[in-house]
Amino acid sequence: MSAPVSQPVLEIRDLTVRYGEIEAVRGLSFVVGTGEVVTLLGSNGAGKSTTLKAISGLVKPAGGSILLDGEPLTGLKPEAIVRRGVAHVPEGRRVFPGLTVRENIMLGASNRPGIPKRVLRDEVEAMFELFPDIRRFGDALGWTLSGGQLQMVALARGLMAKPRLLLLDEPSLGLAPVIVQAVFAIIAEVRRRGTTVLLVEQNARMGLSVADRGYVLETGRLVLEGDPQALWANDDIRAAYLGGRTAQGSAA
Repeated sequence: MSAPVSQPVLEIRDLTVRYGEIEAVRGLSFVVGTGEVVTLLGSNGAGKSTTLKAISGLVKPAGGSILLDGEPLTGLKPEAIVRRGVAHVPEGRRVFPGLTVRENIMLGASNRPGIPKRVLRDEVEAMFELFPDIRRFGDALGWTLSGGQLQMVALARGLMAKPRLLLLDEPSLGLAPVIVQAVFAIIAEVRRRGTTVLLVEQNARMGLSVADRGYVLETGRLVLEGDPQALWANDDIRAAYLGGRTAQGSAA
């Protein structure tokens, strides 16, 4: 079991989410501490993305509570949750194809009205420092970029909100292995800078590599939690929930 979290940013208490008669999330409880990266793992349909959508207000919980810094988010509209400091980078990137990379990144600061243009330009330049691979595409339209470049734009846009909590949904999905490595190197740097991250990821090895703690979901329920190394080192856990046995010398 995980050690207690002394300063929780996010608290999920007995969360239930239904789609019609289907319970996508059932009685889920966990916490994310200040400055942590916490990874939610599990197969398709485990309830991982639904949990993120409930936190960001995109789906309405049927029960339970969601607290940010001890204050309830449940029932707030997505815009209000963004203003409270939650940034959600959804699966599939969702970059605006007709806007330039620079314009897409600037949109991330829409929760902070009244920023002087000079400050906004400086913050975009800081994003290009963090994401050097997209600097040269600053004036390119979103539709011209590759999947990996779009993922970096989406991450930069999320960070422009200066979030209290950053929600990342499947950042490695559909990317070539070398690009996955680059994206997770950036997530590790974001962690080093102190941003609190809740990460949903099917690539268990990569998701655990940047995490302080991991939670494993199965059919909407929390079935395992613990230290990332301990989760990955357990053959039975890995075989059942994390993508198969990977004993020493075998492929992951």
